[in-house]
Amino acid sequence: MLSYTGLYRFEGDKFITTVDVSWNESWTGTDQVRFYTLDGDRLDIVTAWMPNPIHPEREIARGILSWERAKDRLRVVRGSQS
Repeated sequence: MLSYTGLYRFEGDKFITTVDVSWNESWTGTDQVRFYTLDGDRLDIVTAWMPNPIHPEREIARGILSWERAKDRLRVVRGSQS
């Protein structure tokens, strides 16, 4: 689990959040940079490469979050009145 909040700005293919509150206190007051691509209904957000905190034997890692817009699930049901 992680979370942070703050004002953000877009620059080319990245967005930068100036963190005002974070689960990780060392992020508070810093700029967190994320890269993104938007392709149709799919949004990918990618971190920069960084030292791998979970698997030290793998020197570097990056996080990738992907979302896909849900297809419209609404149905029109026709009824009759009497």
